[in-house]
Amino acid sequence: MTFTEAKVKFDSQYGNSTDYQCFLPEHLTFDKTTSFRKKDGTRNEQYYKWQFLYSIVNSGLFPKDYIGTEIHFPKGNKSSADIKIDAAVFSDAIWFEKYKDYHQNNNSDSLDWLRKHLVVALEFKKEDNKNVSEVWDKQLKAYMKESEADFCLGILYDTERLYLFRKYNGKYLRYSENYNTKGEDSSTKDLSLHLPDPYRNIPAFEKVINWTGLQTVDLSKRSISDLDIISGIQSTQINNAMSAILRRMDLLSMYDQKGFEILVQILSLKIYDEKRNQRIPNRYLDFYIDSNEKEFVSLADAGIQRFLIRINNLLKEAKGSYHKILQDNLLNTKNEKHVRLLIEVVYQLQDYSFVNSEKTDLYQVVFYKFAGQFSKDKNAQFVTPLPLIDFLVNIVNPRNGETVVDPTVGIADFLSVSYVNSNSKLDDKNIFGMDIDDQMVMLATLNMLLNGDGNAKIVSQADGYGSLL
Repeated sequence: MTFTEAKVKFDSQYGNSTDYQCFLPEHLTFDKTTSFRKKDGTRNEQYYKWQFLYSIVNSGLFPKDYIGTEIHFPKGNKSSADIKIDAAVFSDAIWFEKYKDYHQNNNSDSLDWLRKHLVVALEFKKEDNKNVSEVWDKQLKAYMKESEADFCLGILYDTERLYLFRKYNGKYLRYSENYNTKGEDSSTKDLSLHLPDPYRNIPAFEKVINWTGLQTVDLSKRSISDLDIISGIQSTQINNAMSAILRRMDLLSMYDQKGFEILVQILSLKIYDEKRNQRIPNRYLDFYIDSNEKEFVSLADAGIQRFLIRINNLLKEAKGSYHKILQDNLLNTKNEKHVRLLIEVVYQLQDYSFVNSEKTDLYQVVFYKFAGQFSKDKNAQFVTPLPLIDFLVNIVNPRNGETVVDPTVGIADFLSVSYVNSNSKLDDKNIFGMDIDDQMVMLATLNMLLNGDGNAKIVSQADGYGSLL
């Protein structure tokens, strides 16, 4: 079970719970019950704290016997209040006996032992990314300084946004080198704190205690199984990625019809890349960009050229299968604005799998989010609310062998939900859609390529008349 899968399981079991029995010690107390709700009934910080702890334990990343919560360390001044770490991981399972010995018997040797064996410090927040820099500087970094181990991992988990840090050789930096814009000399302002880590970046316990230095992930050797899944329509990470893409489009003056058409073409490349890897496992993913390729002064620079050659080869190959979407050469890799949008989309989405994600979640987070940009009130084009789609599809309940037709297909919301709800038992060859708008047909085709096997027939008829069958 991955971290994301464990998080989904936690949300399913405890998402509506008011109270929760803690499965890890809190300071010196076992089996404490905590509240998951604020006075207004919404989830509080404790919910996200135990969501994360449950996920790292049940995914097998960290064994629970090495973890404690509300860990108290003394400050230098005896009259000062203790430093309270939200959660901590130690490198030896006897940590609790040492912790109890220090707090009950004031044994300084046990305190020294705890500091030498503290390998992970965790801070939890429910502030929606508002004060990451301040929390890092004033809280999490101070917790990591309590550790006398050669290496200490710092984790900030703020309303499902993940930030990983490391202490090594006296340097306090982001765990992934990609975020340290000035390398080992990066200060707080150089740590890219506006960018959360994907959950797949969380190192396992064994890697933390045996840390010998950063091991760079070779993006050119990744398969679809190495990517994280998109979980739940409220997935904070992927919503952040989508928002970053939309902001980039706005900054590039591409927040218009053509810009969204180019975006659809880029998304089709990702889907093709993943499905190709499914068919040919030893054919690694090409939809990625590394730090040496991402920054450029001129499009002639070696790094960006390497990236563009890879993408152009992917585009050329994908055209054979996704002709309807890619027939117009809207994405121009010689246009700097187009390239900067391409970089943003690839960078934001390269760690997530579209094909392996729950299709209903992906539909709402991606397709439904962008569909509104294609609809036009003047043509009476509106995006149907998903609960209504679900309701109608459940009433009709299309079965295998039946033909499903939508003469005003839009983004293929009814067709895609019908296919997903059938657990892929409907035959794509019996699914048909028509629309008067070429742009809607483009998005509908992309939607059905992702949800089905690509055999659904989606056509454009400018006058609204024509044969589908």
